[in-house]
Amino acid sequence: MRNEQELVNEIFDRLDEWRNFPAYLLEGRADIFFGIYLPNIIKKKFGCTVDHIIPEFPIKAGVLFNADPTESAHPLKINFVAVCESVKTVYMISLKTDINSLRPLQYRYLSKARENNIKNIVDGILDIEHASMLKKKYNNLLHKLHAVGWLDQSLKKNTAGQYNIKIVYIQPSSKSGEDEIITFDNIIEYLSEKNDFFTTRFCRSLSSWVNNSPSELQ
Repeated sequence: MRNEQELVNEIFDRLDEWRNFPAYLLEGRADIFFGIYLPNIIKKKFGCTVDHIIPEFPIKAGVLFNADPTESAHPLKINFVAVCESVKTVYMISLKTDINSLRPLQYRYLSKARENNIKNIVDGILDIEHASMLKKKYNNLLHKLHAVGWLDQSLKKNTAGQYNIKIVYIQPSSKSGEDEIITFDNIIEYLSEKNDFFTTRFCRSLSSWVNNSPSELQ
């Protein structure tokens, strides 16, 4: 029987290999690992304590781009939203494991989301929930928004206040831009004080993902 370290090695070995195949999207498989360490990453980068993390945070397109106000299907998604209540700051985090996969639309809707602030965004989520067939999953999301303090779930009443919103990009390497960028090398540095096997193995793969991008292996 294989021990835990062998299983952890196999997980990351597979990710290291499979990320180079044409149809394999690493971001959707590796996001849980980045999510585990997000509180540490945000604390190291910005000096604040993360109280809540919400993955695949939905944004109603109509809220951002003045589209048909009844349109709530196919919401845009933000990889992670991290809330630091002590400083009333929300980090909207875009995760990219391939620097070449960044798209202008993503910059645009993240900027628009920042302009709209949280209260308008929560209104959009209520619209999405009303129209969605995924009632149970959206009810779970509304429960989380209630825990954050952005919603009275029993009344479905928006209680969100104003926040300082920062856009953060987690990506293999840095390109010029006004918004905050956290590179994989930054994460390796932030996690260097941890010496458990899982973290060490994750950092080893991160280093590989920086130095051997899929586009370089064509």
